[in-house]
Amino acid sequence: MSDRNRGNRLALAQELRQRGESARRTNPATARKCYEEAVELFRGTGEPLMLAHVVRHLGDVYLEQGCLELAEPCYHEARDLYRSQGDGTSLDLANAIRSLALLRWQQSKALWNEAQAIYIKLNVASGKDESKARIAALSMP
Repeated sequence: MSDRNRGNRLALAQELRQRGESARRTNPATARKCYEEAVELFRGTGEPLMLAHVVRHLGDVYLEQGCLELAEPCYHEARDLYRSQGDGTSLDLANAIRSLALLRWQQSKALWNEAQAIYIKLNVASGKDESKARIAALSMP
């Protein structure tokens, strides 16, 4: 790819990232589309830290939209990109790990809610009690 094409691709990717950031609170569908397009463009720019940043934000949008299965690979990719580019102590790396932890927290809570519903249907007191306690623990600040 020529420098000019790379520059055009990078500029468009940055514009889409900015539009995604602007749309996140008001139009989640637009934010998602902008971030998805920006990720594809950043993949061809040779800018791994920019790619990691946009991938992490795409993961956040997926998480906000309840698409946990789409969010997880984004967080892993962002974390791995940050780790490959630094000494392992950047704020961006910490934010990627935080996002992955939030995802795992939501997954755990959803699994305990599902288990609890089954224990309630089956009238298994020990299962109901345990799942209630675990859900409460996950909900504590």
